[in-house]
Amino acid sequence: MPTFSLESRRRAAVSLLVGLVFAGVVAGAGAASPALAHDVVVSSTPDDGEVLTEPIKTVSMTFSDDILMGAGAVALMTVTDIDDGHHESGCVSIDGDSVSTDVALGESGEYLVTWQVVSSDGHPTSGTYTFEWKPSMPTATTTAMTYSPTCGDAWSGTAQSTSSGLESATATAAPVEPGTLPLNAVPEPTMTILNSAPAGQTDHSALTVPLLIALIVGIVAVLSAVVVIVMRRIRRT
Repeated sequence: MPTFSLESRRRAAVSLLVGLVFAGVVAGAGAASPALAHDVVVSSTPDDGEVLTEPIKTVSMTFSDDILMGAGAVALMTVTDIDDGHHESGCVSIDGDSVSTDVALGESGEYLVTWQVVSSDGHPTSGTYTFEWKPSMPTATTTAMTYSPTCGDAWSGTAQSTSSGLESATATAAPVEPGTLPLNAVPEPTMTILNSAPAGQTDHSALTVPLLIALIVGIVAVLSAVVVIVMRRIRRT
């Protein structure tokens, strides 16, 4: 039966314990990675680049995880035409991983959706995409707003409608009053979240990263203590 020297046993024990420490750190880092990644858009309605032939009442997006709500978690969504006219209601609804806003499309053409939300990792993420509106038959259109409306205020969905192919949204818009923004201006978004988190509700997602870091530190501490104990026993023998 083969025998091993004291030095060989020490080296084997150290190699084994170093391997355990490394495995623990890698496992902890792997668990932390999903929480540190920003949420991404899984799907949207309309889809990016889609050509619409039938009217829609909402624009919505689904993300890879629940979107944060509550104090400091602001969600914005605008829908603008090629002349920078606004067609969104100004109200953004959040339901888990889904974000949506009401819209009233105007003349046919390309529309730009601009969004910003707070990801489940606690960091804001944003993006844009476009779709095209090509009605299959003459439909009623709405007058675009020259600015991004505030939730609850008048928006293009409550403006006076005109028939498709007649006066454009720009031509029928009311004269710009002093102090208001021109049609091609880019105003500061003033959206409001409709269904914010109930008062007193704890945001567990914001605690995920600190807990994972504490878990990694704990694993390393425990494995380090095991290394010390084993090394002491080897020295005694």
